[in-house]
Amino acid sequence: MQKFSILVETEAEAREAVQLLWDTWGVRGEIELVPMDGRYKLDVTAEKDLSSQQMDKLPGKRN
Repeated sequence: MQKFSILVETEAEAREAVQLLWDTWGVRGEIELVPMDGRYKLDVTAEKDLSSQQMDKLPGKRN
């Protein structure tokens, strides 16, 4: 299990990250999209660990 957050500028970037996680890589778990003063925070609890290469492909900045 892996937990992380991503801070992105637009909702489109957040949806891109969700598509990569769910559709492309088959990651399952919990994903929460939180609007924050013009930005978006994506809180992810993944059932499987992502590789560092996969993490680097996600848009935005990891917290």
